[in-house]
Amino acid sequence: MADLKTVEGKPAMETQSDNVSEATGQQLSFMSLPTELHLQIASYLTYPDALSLKHTSQHFYGFVYTGVELKIEWLIERRTLHLDCPHDKGCELGSDMRFCRGSVRYVVLL
Repeated sequence: MADLKTVEGKPAMETQSDNVSEATGQQLSFMSLPTELHLQIASYLTYPDALSLKHTSQHFYGFVYTGVELKIEWLIERRTLHLDCPHDKGCELGSDMRFCRGSVRYVVLL
């Protein structure tokens, strides 16, 4: 097992990342991550969370998925956990705006 070297009582990796941040003068943030990581993170979100992220900026609006499959997956999960689900006939899965206004009583998978 390798020894973790320290500099002034801090692990070397912490000191190194602090120096990089100080040297560039930039604060590291979620937006500074590459788009590939944004895509990976977005793929783990449930429908409501993906919809929220999608509407935070044009950057995310362009690639965050909120399609029919994600909506159905979210509805099935809520129903399985006996949580409140939308249950009105006016729900349309085709668009986020119409889906949020309406609801679905039962989802049948073919």
